[in-house]
Amino acid sequence: MKEKLAGVIKFLKETRSEVKKVTWPAQRYVTVATSIVLLIVVASGLYVMLVDFVFARVFKLLVK
Repeated sequence: MKEKLAGVIKFLKETRSEVKKVTWPAQRYVTVATSIVLLIVVASGLYVMLVDFVFARVFKLLVK
């Protein structure tokens, strides 16, 4: 049990050391990148919705 606890503590210390080495992006970059991703997701959703609407109308016409 003592060995496992020592292993966990060692892991946490090494993880903390590695996180300090990370170069984090600037807040402006993260904001712009997130905005672009959200815009693409919304545009893709609208496109899929439009295609679904068109196919549903065409299918209704074919079934009648």
